[in-house]
Amino acid sequence: MKVVIIGAGNIGLAMASYIAVQKNNSVVLFTEKKFDNLVMNDVEENIRSQTTNFYVSNKAEVLKDADYIFCTYPAFLRKQMIEKYSGFIKSGTKLGFVPGYGGAEFFCKKLIENGVIIFGLQRVPYVARAEGNVANILSKKKNLFVSTIPLGAADDVVKDIQRLLNIKTVALKEYLSITLSPSNPLIHVSGLYGAFKKYDENVGYDGKVKFYEQWDDETSKLLFAYDNELQNICRSLFPLDMRDVVPLPIYYESDTPEKLTKKLKSIESFKVVKVPLIGNKPDLNSRMFIEDYPFGVCVIKDIAQMVQVNTPVIDMLLEFYAKISGHTYFNKDGSYTDEICETGVPGIYGIKTKNQLIEFYHGGKL
Repeated sequence: MKVVIIGAGNIGLAMASYIAVQKNNSVVLFTEKKFDNLVMNDVEENIRSQTTNFYVSNKAEVLKDADYIFCTYPAFLRKQMIEKYSGFIKSGTKLGFVPGYGGAEFFCKKLIENGVIIFGLQRVPYVARAEGNVANILSKKKNLFVSTIPLGAADDVVKDIQRLLNIKTVALKEYLSITLSPSNPLIHVSGLYGAFKKYDENVGYDGKVKFYEQWDDETSKLLFAYDNELQNICRSLFPLDMRDVVPLPIYYESDTPEKLTKKLKSIESFKVVKVPLIGNKPDLNSRMFIEDYPFGVCVIKDIAQMVQVNTPVIDMLLEFYAKISGHTYFNKDGSYTDEICETGVPGIYGIKTKNQLIEFYHGGKL
């Protein structure tokens, strides 16, 4: 198969090196960066392999005959990518987003109509750290969860991803279980609130503090409440089967906020994550802000309004973001502000009701 990896950041470089090392696929790394070789360093398995079994290109023509395209761009770059390159992606190509949350599928409406298969991974396959041409792979997932539009394409995608990444892969019942995955838009946003809730522009922050070092039980309580709102939204999406959106207390095997705090602090790969700062001020251009709010919290809020679920925690977090950043996406009555077009919400693509949402994902069929 011809596999194109869009983006040479941490995840993109790790996936490209891992797939290229297998030597039985044609791998293209779609980037402006230059690489003569890649080194895949699986830290946990103590496997280090160098490969030249790939080529690098920034020419859109390489997308034309791709079997698989994995987009590892952050959510705020995906709409631009799709608008720029959609004419080069042929019917039958499988275009996936890693990870899949952020509303990217709504940008792909015309591609779906033209026969392109869209897929998303609920979470990234591993934590990755790139150092030059070396991709360090940590915390490799035991299972990956994927869904497709149309849903009927999932079986083939599951088999292929399992072979490419050598991780057991399972099809989810609903693509919305990707969109509403309780990952970064919950965890990062709760942690940001914990770090900056007493923000004062005249007061600096200790730039040495790590993100999960400063996590406390109050932040875990907030995350529990936020996760509960997400579960209420999922239940209100019936007849869609949203049981694949696993509650965070179950996912992290922590049934109390205190246990969750201890769990998050103990995860080795989390220990390098820093509080986003420039100097001693919040870095408002960090992906934790510019990705997880407009392409995470806002998407969840928009769907909540479709199914008429009250979201006081989400509303408070959006008000906090407005205060710290100056960006407001929803008015107090739930209507959109002029900034809503800078988000990934389905409403700006004409999907404004629960039935329209189901229609988009199922084509009118359950």
